[in-house]
Amino acid sequence: MRTYPGKLLLFGEHVLLLGASALAVPVPAFSGGWQQRKHPHVQNNLIQFAESEALASIDTIDTQQFKQDVEQGWVFDSNIPTGYGLGSSGALCAGIYDRYVKDKSTDPSALKAIFGRMEDYFHGASSGIDPLTSYLNTPLLIQQKTEVSLAQPCSWANEPVVFLLDTLLPRQTGPLVNWFLEQSREGEFSKALSEQLLPAHEAMVKAWLDADEQEFWLHLHTVSQFQLEYFTPMVPAGMNSLWEKSLAEKEIRLKICGAGGGGYMLGFAHDHQAAKTFAGPHPIVFPFDQSALHG
Repeated sequence: MRTYPGKLLLFGEHVLLLGASALAVPVPAFSGGWQQRKHPHVQNNLIQFAESEALASIDTIDTQQFKQDVEQGWVFDSNIPTGYGLGSSGALCAGIYDRYVKDKSTDPSALKAIFGRMEDYFHGASSGIDPLTSYLNTPLLIQQKTEVSLAQPCSWANEPVVFLLDTLLPRQTGPLVNWFLEQSREGEFSKALSEQLLPAHEAMVKAWLDADEQEFWLHLHTVSQFQLEYFTPMVPAGMNSLWEKSLAEKEIRLKICGAGGGGYMLGFAHDHQAAKTFAGPHPIVFPFDQSALHG
């Protein structure tokens, strides 16, 4: 059975809406795939998706076969948590496209457009990046909002350890996106974005792709500090002191994960033990190391 990984927006949270670079990567620790259950309980949400205008508008998808399979007990079995920014609906869209389209496109731009229309059903408006990352199962570099290319990062001598810290808090993406877009048009916030965050962000992404350890940690610190100071609604409630602690230490830096506001926080550490020690009682996941799950 083919599985479709979740996705993590490693860099570019919110600022990609302004045309900043973003890097989306598949997450092997979370995935979904098709299974037929012996004692089916029809998933009405999948039936509704099969009958939706979002899928009907894409004539290459065999929606009738999709609906029939669901009625016969086929489900998309996934361990990708919903509402955590890890692309649960994106993996589903990737799985539907792969299973129910015969003549598949190989053009990333065309695929992105198709996936965007599919995922509109879940989010109202979607870039298509989540399902595209899941479907291609490779890191994607997004530039100027719409330009998508396969990312080719260099090899690290001492690659930072990426971890996800569970805030155990729910979140809503839409209001946070709207808040950011409104703030980005206003004086002080807009000026700080252009003069402080965006230059540091672009330098951070470049350093990651170049595997430049010194530059990466330098600019990551600036981004983390900026987000704590200016992205107030996106810093999950009660996490300020932990975030401040990370800025005071050498081994750890935190960043917003996706929309922020709850779900996971994204962390970078010099090693696994530093991440575990820092997290304390908070559940954490090492998303690129399936053997390193830690609750």
